Amino acid sequence: QKHNVMMATSGMKALTMLGKRIPDVIFLDYEMPMCDGKMTLEMIREIDEAKNIPVVFLTGVKDKEHIEAVLALKPEGYLLKPASADKIYGILDKIFNA
Repeated sequence: QKHNVMMATSGMKALTMLGKRIPDVIFLDYEMPMCDGKMTLEMIREIDEAKNIPVVFLTGVKDKEHIEAVLALKPEGYLLKPASADKIYGILDKIFNA
């Protein structure tokens, strides 16, 4: 009720959606069809209108190698599934009240 949410089922669909509407924040999973979350974030960072959108990973991927690869891209957060509503809203509060 508090936020307008759009959902894409793949990184490529998310990138297509960016051509139609620029969101205030993006939540990405690491494991997605066709291109993973890391690749999707790299492509988002190449789009001038989207490169500064805060991105948060919400994923079940918790091995050190994958986490470090994503953190090098400087997302706003990395939450492990299942993440509580409090953690998700905490990240959103941090982003919107920064």
